[in-house]
Amino acid sequence: MKPSTIFRRIDPIPAELLASPLAASIPSAELRSIARRGTTVSLAAGREITREAEIGRECVIVVTGSFAVERDGVEVAVIKPGAVVGEIALLTNQPRNATVTAREDSLVYAFNRAEFFSLLDACPKLATMIYSEAVQRSLAG
Repeated sequence: MKPSTIFRRIDPIPAELLASPLAASIPSAELRSIARRGTTVSLAAGREITREAEIGRECVIVVTGSFAVERDGVEVAVIKPGAVVGEIALLTNQPRNATVTAREDSLVYAFNRAEFFSLLDACPKLATMIYSEAVQRSLAG
């Protein structure tokens, strides 16, 4: 006979993730999935995280900091906490459509292809948000 479990361990959500705009948009269980599946990476200002026309092997969720988005050497957008970067290349198997560089010291959760698709399967609210934003950015060009 299998013993019953009265208590179950719930991993705490990292404070930086709780303070990010994602915390207001997705359930706690999905925030825990982000923390469990992703690799926390601290990035120094000036560090490139994607380069236009290169093959995309990972994506990141921005937790703190900001990033400049450039196409053909021209800044076209600024990315702030709560945003996902690099997902379009993973979703479409196409080269990166922009170069993204940290404007300040930043913290992100990084996901390789397998981790990213596992995250989408485990987090329906986050997946809907990611797909919606990816479509909007793809249409904007």
